Amino acid sequence: MSTGSSVEKPPRRVAIKGASLRLGEGEEALEGSRCPDCGDTFYPPRTVCLSCYHEGLDRVALSRSGTLHTFTIARLALPGAFVKAPYVIAQVQLPEGVIVPTVLDDVDTESVRIGMELELVIEKAMSDAEGNDVMAFKFRPLKGGAG
Repeated sequence: MSTGSSVEKPPRRVAIKGASLRLGEGEEALEGSRCPDCGDTFYPPRTVCLSCYHEGLDRVALSRSGTLHTFTIARLALPGAFVKAPYVIAQVQLPEGVIVPTVLDDVDTESVRIGMELELVIEKAMSDAEGNDVMAFKFRPLKGGAG
């Protein structure tokens, strides 16, 4: 008779390689860094400020919405890609002044316009070998917003 318990642990949520995400308790967000001296903000997070060279920046949650800074439409997808062609490769400017490279979701490629309002989406991309949910981010048109 076995005395061990086989309680199934829920999968852990981890960020996909290269993404700086806040996935814990509270609202999910991109994580950047802010200089305590000059106030400049960066994504991805840095340890040294590019403006004043202060070392030891604070980790901060970034805004979940922004505007489309620039984009291109990819008409072919690489084998094994998480997205299907055609898709929009974009740079989104957040209110903090940072520009985030991303892809757009839930958008008609022909209706994309610079300046359109976008919101952050964080979702499961895959499971890793340990059974963790690997989370990725993208942006989509802001619900109820212009664009």
